[in-house]
Amino acid sequence: MFQLYKKRGFSEFISDTFAFLKLEGKNYFKNYFIINGPLLLILVVCIYFAMKVYMDALFSSVNSQNFGENQLLNDLMNNIPIFIFLGIISFFAILFISFVSYSFPISYLKLVSTKSDITTQSIFQTMKVKLGKTILFFLASILVFLPIIAITVTLLILLSIIIIGIPLLIILIPALFSWIKLSYYDYISTENDYLKSVGNGFELLKSKFWPIVGSTMIMYLIYYIIYSVFTMVPYLLGIWGIFSNMDPQVNQEETFSTMSIVVSAVLVIATISNYTLQNLIFINQGIIFYSLTDEKENISIKSDIDLIGSDSE
Repeated sequence: MFQLYKKRGFSEFISDTFAFLKLEGKNYFKNYFIINGPLLLILVVCIYFAMKVYMDALFSSVNSQNFGENQLLNDLMNNIPIFIFLGIISFFAILFISFVSYSFPISYLKLVSTKSDITTQSIFQTMKVKLGKTILFFLASILVFLPIIAITVTLLILLSIIIIGIPLLIILIPALFSWIKLSYYDYISTENDYLKSVGNGFELLKSKFWPIVGSTMIMYLIYYIIYSVFTMVPYLLGIWGIFSNMDPQVNQEETFSTMSIVVSAVLVIATISNYTLQNLIFINQGIIFYSLTDEKENISIKSDIDLIGSDSE
């Protein structure tokens, strides 16, 4: 089983993230999709049909002689009940998916840290036990972190006018995200109250600021590169295929219909990729959290001493 409690530096924060995925990735994502898959399926079905209805209305209005007479608006208004229905379902799906996406990695790593059996049921049970704290963290963070982020980003954007804000923006945005995630890990993994965990998260970030910020920046960069490959490549291939086979003699409605399917499908791929790849960030922050906790409490050393004692017996 993967060793979470271990002293690490900048390079280990990144390399051990992928070492974890190599060792636990198959079981991790299998359980992730067992728990979150049905909700993701509901969401992407809603997104697909909502986007397809919109694109069909758009292309229909382009072909219509009444395009200048608010044809698009009329077509969309005719489909308002569909949009409302899909919107309500999507809202609740996103709500539950977000809960699973944020609590699943922490629950999984918690089981790894305690060397427990990792099954779908044990993960789900751990998530259920922490449900109240997860909801409370998000509600409290709206009051605590949202103003901090808003003020910081506004100041950095203003400072960007005199250049100095650009490097500060690159550094402080990952630092803020890491602070939130480390606070969340502390809050869910311990019995600390919210403000205590926020303070602990800040202290953990401060203890190894540059290695944490550097590894967080790189993980986000990896996230965006992989995300772009999953979204832009299918989109560009689909659009290229459509326009390379366009024939003025062919019915344009068929071309527009195919294009709407391509755009809808890419949006579906983007949604699934986004939620799946978020796990990279959470696993990386979890490894950072457990590493810093080990440096603070020497858990790995105590564990080694216990093992020596058990071997001598």
